Formats: sequence, C-alpha cells, structure tokens
Amino acid sequence: MYKLPTTLTDDIWYLDSLIDAYKKGTIDSARFKAARVPMGIYEQRSNGTYMVRVRCSGGYISPQQLIRLTEIATAAGVPYLHLTTRQEIQLHYVPLEKMKEVLLALQKEGLGTKGGGGNTIRNIMVDIRAGIDSREAFDPYPYAADLTTFLIAQNDSFTLPRKLKIAFDISEETADYAFVNDLGFIPRIVAGKRGFRIYLGGSVASRPTRGWLLFDFLPETDLYRVAVATKRFFSENGNRKNRHKARIRHIFYKLGKEKTLELFHRYFAEVKTDPALAYHPAPAPVTLRTPAGKPPVPTDNPLFDHWKKAYAAPQQQPGLYAITLPVIHGNITASIVGQLAAYAAHFGEDIIRFTTRQHIQFRNIPGAWLPGWYELFTRLGFQVNYPLLTNDIISCTGADTCRLGICFSKGASKAIRNKLIESGLPLEQFGPARINISGCSNSCAQQVWADLGFAGKVSRNERMYPAYTVYAKVNGPATLGESLGTVSACDLPEFCTQLFHDYLAQQKTYPSFSNYIEKAGKEKITQLLAGYKEIPSFDEDKNYYYDWGSNTPFSVTERGKAECSAGLFDMIDIDGGMIEQSIQALEKTTDPVQVNRLLYDITFSASRMLLITRGAEPRTTAESFTFFIHLFINAGLIDKAFLSLIEAAAAKEELAGRRDEVLKLAQAVQALYQTMDDSLQFKGDTPVQSSTVTPTPTIGTTEKVIKDFRGVGCPLNFIKTKLVLAPLPTGALLEVWLDDGPPADNVPGSVRNEGHTIVSMKKQDNHWQLTIQKK
Repeated sequence: MYKLPTTLTDDIWYLDSLIDAYKKGTIDSARFKAARVPMGIYEQRSNGTYMVRVRCSGGYISPQQLIRLTEIATAAGVPYLHLTTRQEIQLHYVPLEKMKEVLLALQKEGLGTKGGGGNTIRNIMVDIRAGIDSREAFDPYPYAADLTTFLIAQNDSFTLPRKLKIAFDISEETADYAFVNDLGFIPRIVAGKRGFRIYLGGSVASRPTRGWLLFDFLPETDLYRVAVATKRFFSENGNRKNRHKARIRHIFYKLGKEKTLELFHRYFAEVKTDPALAYHPAPAPVTLRTPAGKPPVPTDNPLFDHWKKAYAAPQQQPGLYAITLPVIHGNITASIVGQLAAYAAHFGEDIIRFTTRQHIQFRNIPGAWLPGWYELFTRLGFQVNYPLLTNDIISCTGADTCRLGICFSKGASKAIRNKLIESGLPLEQFGPARINISGCSNSCAQQVWADLGFAGKVSRNERMYPAYTVYAKVNGPATLGESLGTVSACDLPEFCTQLFHDYLAQQKTYPSFSNYIEKAGKEKITQLLAGYKEIPSFDEDKNYYYDWGSNTPFSVTERGKAECSAGLFDMIDIDGGMIEQSIQALEKTTDPVQVNRLLYDITFSASRMLLITRGAEPRTTAESFTFFIHLFINAGLIDKAFLSLIEAAAAKEELAGRRDEVLKLAQAVQALYQTMDDSLQFKGDTPVQSSTVTPTPTIGTTEKVIKDFRGVGCPLNFIKTKLVLAPLPTGALLEVWLDDGPPADNVPGSVRNEGHTIVSMKKQDNHWQLTIQKK
C-alpha cells in the first residue's frame, strides 16, 4: 500500500479555503477548478455536486479501508460508488459543503485523492494477475506502490504539461497496458537480476500509439531515476500551449523517434549517478487468514459449477483462488460494498483489488470457501449466473455524469448486454473478450485497446443522431484497434449480436475471439457495417434519434451546461471520416458513375468539414460550397487554384477527370485542420467572421464589442463567441446576446472553462446579455 504525502493535511485545508471563497464568489470557477482537479475532484452534471476519485495504486485497498470508505460515502449521502478502468474508486455526487469532511476522513484511513486528476501523475496501474500468476517474472505491485509514494510527495508531479500515466505488467508473455501508458514497465530477470523493459509515450487517447522502447532492461535500482528523468523530460519539452498536443507521444510526433530518445537519455544521464535516487525494494509481506469455523458445505448446484469455471481462477499458490465479481458499469452501492468488504476481512489484508474491467477481484481465497462466496454474491443480487461475456462489457461513465460525454455509453452497454441475453447464443462457450465502450472520442474506457471497441460520436443526416466509431484489433492482440467505420447507437446491439453469432459459428477455426478478430474480423465487421449504413428519417423511425437511456431526442446541448462545443470535433470528424472512406472506396472501383460520385463526396466533405470553425451553418449543399469559397479560399486559407473545382462541384459537373485535384483538396483541408489551435484559429489566420457576425462601435471608455447571437443554436453560438474573442486584447469586454434556454445555459459555462471572466449576465425580455472579459 502506498503512503500519503505529509503535506496532504495542508492541501485539504487550503482547498477548503478555496471552496469557501468560491461559494462567496470571491474567486471564479476557473481558479477553483485549477485547485480542485489535481486533488481528484470533478464537477458533475448536477450543479453543486462533485465526483471524488480515490487513488488505489494497482487497484489495492484493504478490507478495513474499504469498510470505512463506504461509511464515509454513506455519511456524505453518496448514492453509489464507481470503479474505474484505472483501478480506482470514485464517490459520486458529493456535496461541496461536505468535501473537507470527506477528504479528512479518507486521509485518516490512509486513503487520498491527490493526483486523481489534472496535470499530474495519475493512478499507477498493475496487472490484476500480479502476485498470483505463475507466468510473472516477479510481482511488480510493491514497485508500483513505492513509486506512487515517491512521486505524489513531490511538488513537480503536479505541474506537468498534462497528465502522466504509468502501468506495470507481470511478464513479457502477458504484456498489455505497459504498451499504452506514458511510462510502461514489464518485469524481466536478466543474469539473475531483477529489472524492467520500459516503454515511453504510449497512449490510447487522441492520435493513439504504442509506446517506444526506452530500455530493453533497466535494473530495479533505477526505478526512481527513470521516473524522475521522465518527469523532467516531459515538463521541459511537453507542449504547454496546446493541451491537445501536450502528452509525451506528441514529443515523438514532433521530433521523431531518434531525437526524442536521444533527448530523454540526456535527462536520464543527469540522474543516473545520484545515490539519493537509488531504489531498494523492501519485502511486502502478505497477511492471510483462514476464517474461523468450518467452510461451507460444497453445493451440488450445477450453477455453482458454471460460476466457478467462469469466475474463479486457480492461483499459483496451491489451493488458493482469485474470484472476479462483475460489477455492471462499475457502479455499486456503498451498502453492498460494505458487506463484501466485511466478509473479505475474514481472509486477511491482501484480498481486494479493483480491476481494469471495472470489477472487483477477491484473491487468496481457499478453494473450500468458494461456496460461501458464491452464496454471498447471489444473496446480494449479483447476476453471477450469466456468462462472463454479458457481465464484462465495460463503459466509461458517459454522458450520464461526465460533462465531456456525448453518448450514453452505459445505456449502450446495457442494451448490448440485454440483446445478448435474449439472443439464445451459447455465450458460456465464448471465453475471454474485451468489449469496451466510451461515450466520446476520449479513451476513458480504452476502446482502442479492446478486442472490440466503440467511441460515442455525433452523426447526422437531416439531423443529429447518436453513433459509435467501431474499433477492432485486426492487427493482433498487442496492437491498437483500427477504426473500421460507424454504426448508429440504435443498431449497436444488433451489430454486436450478429458479429458474436458469426464467431461462435466458426469457433473451431479460431481458438479465441481475439484470434477471430485478427484473422477474420476486419472483413466481417466491414461487411456488417455496410448493412447499417442507411439511417431512416426521423419520421420513419424516431428510435434512431434517441440515445439509449434518454427520453428526449439526441442533442449535444442536452449533455449539460458548460459544454457547448462537446460535439464540435465530432462534426469535423464526420466529414474527415467521409473523406477517408470515400478515398478507400475510390481505390477499389473503376466504375465511372461510382468514381464520379465518390469524387463529388470528397469535394463536398472537404468543403463542409471546417465551416463550423468559422461559425458558418450551411443549410443546403450550395451554401456549403459558397461558404467554403468565401471563408477559406477568398480568405487565403486554401489555395485559389481549387476555386474552379469547387465551382464545378457546385454546378454538379463531372469530376472524373479531376481526381488528382480532388485528392489534393482533401489533403489541403486536412493539413489546415492540423494547424488549428484552441481558439479555432489556423496557422497564419486572420480571424474571419461569417456574415451573421456584425461588429458594433466601441461603447464607453472601456473597449467593448457587442454581438447579437440570438437565433444561433448550440454549439455555433459558442464557436462564434470564441471567434470574436480570439483577436481581442487581454482585458477587452465582449457582450453577446443569447436566446433563453440552452444558449443561455451553455455558453457562460463554456466561456468560463476557457479561462475568461463572466462580468455580468442580465435578462432582457426574451434574451440574455452576457458580458465577458477576455483572459
């Protein structure tokens, strides 16, 4: 178990002073957010409530700690606990006035939230098989716990350009998350000495990548040294201006592999000989107990035998088992957790680990006591008699509580689960399979590191509807999932059922689902997705326009306040994806009619792709081409040589003879997009405003600009606000007029999230006047 930093008490009291200042209005939300997020505290959709993320290095928590945590949560009125894919536990809907009480109570039990969010060292992951699997080179958990203690005690661990994630696997044979974390460790023994193969720069977030090999073998004594070198390297070379390019992998993208590794090794050389940074592992004794009394009488219930086969695995320690308790969506009440922890306490201290699948592992359990655990699970209402596959579909919290969420990923996973249970497929024969669902393009559920993964997005025909990008590991188990297309949220359960039916029909050919995905998945998934391409209109079938678990039509504005631009990049990615799909289809056909249609589709998507960044809202195809000419070609952002091509496409002329020109246009638009910064401006860009944004004279002695955005929907009103703010000097005032309802609800919070100050917000008849001071 890691040790809390000695400064934690001061940190909690300082945070409490900021809570008081925030409630009194003497500090703004931006400053408050900057302090609370590194302490693992995130605002939730219900105003005034917060999520508290408790650090559990490697997923470890003792039974007694977990019992007290449930008591603390209950006293705070927390409705449920949430297990994360980084092996932590979260308390949801904690009232702000109870925050100090919760944090101090957790600290008393040796638990803390520091580093649970923000630009910090995040929770260190450890393979759930550590310490109990015969394939491990050695148990890496004590190393992860010691490294956690070492890092969270240092101030510079909380001033990084962005978050830094670390993971430990157990062996080269089973290596997994070490490949896709910023710093990954794989235990090795070379010439009788312990050490690690180390990877740097991996990530499954935007522009995901496997890490680059940093050391083939680094002795264990250098554990702290490599961590310190990584922090210094990252701190001094990470991109602090653009948070979207601030992770370690972007240093590799910028400098290339050779120069980046050469640069890193300079930092490592500086600490290599520092004796104060030498790491010497201490023994980590395991306290186990045999419960008093006789073990339960073995049951002759065949369901118990099925459960044991699916959920209880023998450990390398003779006679002991590790049990997986599936927790659907990772959500569980404090009362249930308390009963589980109380029962686990009879078996010792090292009994509980949280898994990367949002489940609970109970380890070091004598085989004779398995019936007792099975009886406990069934009595508490866990659906442990279902096949593992139906209980092992994981999702992030999604749009239910996350302000960044686009789709209700938990609703989607539940819909898939229900569909599979109803299907009658022999799912008990399925074996291990990782099915991961994220509610947006962020990778909280690690969808690109799953056998089959989905990421929520906005799609549209005549109106927006919820959809998912489909990922599959078609290049092998230790590779990133490849994006194979899009399926609507409505069709997602049926798509999964069809795919699993095909696998089970060919199971004799493929030893595992991951092998099936690698050998046959790409072709089959592409074939199935083609059958779901056509989406009925709203009048034909309204179900396509409602997300799973929602009773209102899909809209990014319903995702809660302060996230006006939640769907902005998805809207851009829709056209970017259409361009890529059309180019791929173009390479496979020579049919002149189809070639002309694909070239037109590429030209149209390239023209529409970035219009939203200029605040333009075309309602017809013709307007898309017109706006593109005005806002991008005439503005000098796209070469005027493409003007005649756009005019030809607008006139529906044949494009078959202009293939190279069309492809160059697509490349030019995509290259321009890569230069876009956080203010939606492009490299060398002079801010361009659409015709609906009309400047007004300066008012009074303080320069002030007024913009009338009444009639402009979300997220375009926020985008237009950003475009106007971009060229204004620091301290300048901007007044925007917004319609009542979602515009007035969303824009102020989004502006605050950008760091600007809300000076005032006044109701005038049926609209609002919002005054902003630029940061």
